[in-house]
Parts: sequence; structure tokens; C-alpha cells
Amino acid sequence: MRLRAFALGFVALPFTAAAHHSHAEFSAEVHEVVGELTSVAWRNPHPAITLRVADGDAQGEIWRIQVQGNVNGLSREGVTGDRFRRGDRVRIAGQLSTRRPTVLLASRAELADGTVIVLGPDESTGSALYRGRSEATESRAPDLPSSIFRVWTVANRVRTQELPLNDAARLVKNTWDPVLDDPQRGCRPLGMPGAMMSPHPIEIRRADDNLVVLLEEWNARRTIHMTPASDAEDAVPSLMGYSVGRWEDDTLVVTTTRIDYPYMDEHGTPQTDAVEVVERFTLSTDGRSLNWAATVTDPGTMTEPVVAFTTRWAWIPGEFIQPYDCQELDPL
Repeated sequence: MRLRAFALGFVALPFTAAAHHSHAEFSAEVHEVVGELTSVAWRNPHPAITLRVADGDAQGEIWRIQVQGNVNGLSREGVTGDRFRRGDRVRIAGQLSTRRPTVLLASRAELADGTVIVLGPDESTGSALYRGRSEATESRAPDLPSSIFRVWTVANRVRTQELPLNDAARLVKNTWDPVLDDPQRGCRPLGMPGAMMSPHPIEIRRADDNLVVLLEEWNARRTIHMTPASDAEDAVPSLMGYSVGRWEDDTLVVTTTRIDYPYMDEHGTPQTDAVEVVERFTLSTDGRSLNWAATVTDPGTMTEPVVAFTTRWAWIPGEFIQPYDCQELDPL
């Protein structure tokens, strides 16, 4: 009954605050299924389970459940796969797929003992799954010298919804299929600039004369060339492109070109090899937050440059980059 009360309160609200992979196929309608777990695949990019429905007209029907959170983030909240075992009876609440029957994007689960486990964003408070922990821990951070060279955890992410796409790019985006064309299907990593909009932590380090950005998602690594002689013209195009950085007072400005990746984001926005991304990393006065903005210029797809993405990362003492073990999920 606790879970049903939760679900009724969420009917009119979308569950997209912490999404990184495309969830475009799922409606805002909240649905519940109760049944026996028949399989559990607890791995990135998102855990997946199957459920044999125990009640009602759908008794015996097999439902495929995609967990909205990711393994690394859930583990930071104390939610691990051993909470879900084959044969257990559970109640799952989440969003229905608009195109595939008996497929659900799970946001909460109630176990047989009455324990309620949050598996995705909590829109009842307007917060993403991990934001409450991040901000609470951030407020208790000890006073240490301000530095950009730390592990940073996402506190807030914003993307520009209406991009100035030209007609050809808009046509490509409108024909993009969120299921079949998802660039991360089969554990294929994202490229720049969308990779930087990950819900996972990042770390910035010094590396001799350059800087390195480690992204937990996909175990990705970026080098930011800080030497005056850095020249992108001879660089081999790659997913992360070639990045050249400079300091403007206390702000790190990074220009990235030579990006060999067809999408600006995980929602099918196209980009060409002429794309240029200018990022600005600005440390807060107290050193507890890192603000990031990415301006994208692509004459092949957009009519003008746009600040496409912004993020505020929070410093959580003791946080570290976890390994990202991705395996393609058979159930979905």
C-alpha cells in the first residue's frame, strides 16, 4: 500500500531528471506490476530484471523491467543487486513503454518484507536520485584549499531543449529512433560533447604539462593539452576529439575539435566533423562546486552557436571513480 500511494502521487510527473540514456519511449503514466523475479542482470548501463506477474488478468505474463538508475550510482546509495533474487515476490512501479508491451522503466520496488527501494529519480521532491546525498555531504565538507583537481559528483544538469538546428539536421533528429538508434546500445560509449553530461562522477588531474579528465562512465579519459604548441590540425579524430586548454583568471577554458562522433547528445541530435566545443570550468568561491558550460558551434547542423549544456558538480570528500563494467542487457 505504501508503494501504491507513491505511484498515485506520481501519475502526472515525468521521470527524466537523472536520465542519461534515452528514455523517450516511456510515457509519464505510472504502472505497477507484482510478481516473481525470474531473472536479474545487475550491471551497467542499467540493471534489468524479468518478472512473472502473479495477480489479475495478466497472471503468468512475463514483464521486462529496466531499472532507471545505474549500478554505480545505486551502489553509492547502498542499493546492490543482492537485494533482488530469483524467486522473490516484488512490487515494481515505473513508466510504461509506449511501443513495446510488457516493458517497464522502474523507479521503485517494494520487497516482500515491505522495504521500499528507490531505483530512479524522485520527482515528488523535484530531486534526482543522488542529489540529496550530494548536497548533504557537500555541506559537511571540510575547509581545504580550493582546487579544481578533485573528484566531482553531479549536483545539477541542464540541457538546452530548443537547439537552433537547420532543416537538414532537424529532419535527421526527427527520424531518430530512441530504441533502435540509441548510440549506447551494445555498450558503445558516448563521444564529445554528450559524454560530459554523464550522471556519473568525473575527476580532473594534472598530467605533466597537461590535464586529464577521467569520466567514470565508460571508463573514458580525456587529455587537455595545455602547452602553447598544442595544435589540433594534425590530431587523429576520435570520440573525445582533441582538446586544448588555457586559463582565463580562475576559469579553465577548453576548446575541442576533431570529434569523430555523429551525435551531440544521447537523444539523436546530429553533429558533423566541423563541430567545435568550448567548455568553461569555473570553481566556486568556497571550492565546493565546479560549474561547467559547453558552447557548441557546428555550421553543418546549427544556424548559430549555442550553450547546449551546463552542469554543477559538487565536491564530496572521499568520493572516487568506480570501474564501469558494462555488459549488453539481453532482456531489453
